[in-house]
Amino acid sequence: MADSTLWVACLTAGTAIVASWVAGRGNMNAAKTQAITAAQADRAHASLQARRESYLEVVEQAHEMGALYRDIPEILATTPSDARRNAVQEHTKRLRAAYGPFTRAGDFMIVEGGDLAVEALQGVFRDSRRIYMCLLHSENSERALEEYEDAIRSYWNSVKIMVQQMREETRRLRQEGEAPA
Repeated sequence: MADSTLWVACLTAGTAIVASWVAGRGNMNAAKTQAITAAQADRAHASLQARRESYLEVVEQAHEMGALYRDIPEILATTPSDARRNAVQEHTKRLRAAYGPFTRAGDFMIVEGGDLAVEALQGVFRDSRRIYMCLLHSENSERALEEYEDAIRSYWNSVKIMVQQMREETRRLRQEGEAPA
């Protein structure tokens, strides 16, 4: 009987050791899985934040350009003269100075943004250039004001499309669970 008691005690101790080892491995795997999941959620949140910040910066810069574009009709309405030529030169300098931060924000967005939002941004840049070229060539165009009005409508439409694409991209990412809400 003593032999069987020793045998049962050894078997019980061995079983306890194995069970402890298995439970420890299970807890370790669960902790590892939880850490990986948390890290993925943090990366997704950081990615969404970077994307959101890049989107906001581009929209802000687009509106700053738009504020400068509001001065153009007054310049174009002036009779062609040295005063108009000087006004055009001064305003193109201001536009070029504002365009630098706009393109830098756009470059960051191209890195962080979704394909459709980036494509829409290209449309905004295209229309912005069109307005700038309209101003530059206003001396040679009898329809400069009409061309500008068409270009500015197209610009604001492009900005609107870009914002819609940004919103859709963010919504899609949240629905897919790539980033927490």
